Amino acid sequence: MRIVHILHSHGYGGAESHVLIQIEGQRQRGHDVLFVGPLDSWLGEQCQQRQIPATHLRMTGLFDLPSHWRLRRLVRSWAPDIVHGHLVRASYYAGWAAGSGRSKPAAISTAHTTNALRHMERCRHIIADSGAIRQNLLTAGYPEDQVSVIFTGVPRAPAFDREEIRAELGLTPRDIVVGHAGRFIRDKGQDLLVQTMSMVQHPHVKLLLIGDPQTEFGRHVQSLPQDRNRLTYLGYRSDVPRLLRALDIYIQPSRREGLPLAISEAFDAELPVIATTVGGMPEIVQHNRTGLLTPPECPEALATAIDSLARDRDQARALALSGKRLFEERLNDQVMVDATLALYDRVLGQLAHARGRTASS
Repeated sequence: MRIVHILHSHGYGGAESHVLIQIEGQRQRGHDVLFVGPLDSWLGEQCQQRQIPATHLRMTGLFDLPSHWRLRRLVRSWAPDIVHGHLVRASYYAGWAAGSGRSKPAAISTAHTTNALRHMERCRHIIADSGAIRQNLLTAGYPEDQVSVIFTGVPRAPAFDREEIRAELGLTPRDIVVGHAGRFIRDKGQDLLVQTMSMVQHPHVKLLLIGDPQTEFGRHVQSLPQDRNRLTYLGYRSDVPRLLRALDIYIQPSRREGLPLAISEAFDAELPVIATTVGGMPEIVQHNRTGLLTPPECPEALATAIDSLARDRDQARALALSGKRLFEERLNDQVMVDATLALYDRVLGQLAHARGRTASS
């Protein structure tokens, strides 16, 4: 199969990681895969470092006519079976480049966020990262048979030496370490974590924040009153799966969310997870089974949950083991890539069936 993945992004986050995981997984299964998007970006650099075929396309806004024309020409010359756009802008370009006829290629979109509702109409099928995203799309008018849920999966991390990592971070054996990884934007809620730590009663709980805090919101978070003896900013790190092995609890205090990769990585690391009841998170963080759920915008509830798991290590271990089982069943990259390829085959089969009916009529 020949597959084009398209994403417009210059930053780093869940969508960018998702695309890279899909590309690598599909190439490992013997498919020809091409990335199209800005090459002066994190994902562009990753493709170049890993020798993944890539073509630069700037996509300035939705109506960059030269970019539309370049993509259409590329699709005609490269002749892919699938043109897969990620997030709204790339999905819009994918839909126009593939066309709406009954011949290949088929345009596929992945909606990674709960506010992705428009500009995907020309795509033959939409993949939603969670049931919450799918429901929003159905409410917006997309047909039920046009939207499927495939959870984003992450690779299994190798074994790491927990004690070595904790020593590297200056942690002691008695420290109970809560961690969060994510971009410093308001949706992620790091400010709520700073407030939460002032309410946590357990004396040995510490918080590690992973992500570049040099954003407008990040600077706001750092300006809040906080005890720097209990809170450490680690900055951007490319070794998040390794750092997770140093933690005892993972926390996701988001105000808005689809299905964050970091939760799947935390499950793989056998960590109990505390998350808010927003977006798709309750679909995998099942209360008192794989983690604890709290209302959004409620530092008091987050603090109570942290204290509960800090005091009851048996409960924390039981939640972590259940999360690990869920990861193995539904949240690893092998499951995601296989499900995506199966969807491609189904959509292409529908196209072939439609062509056959037209030819016989």
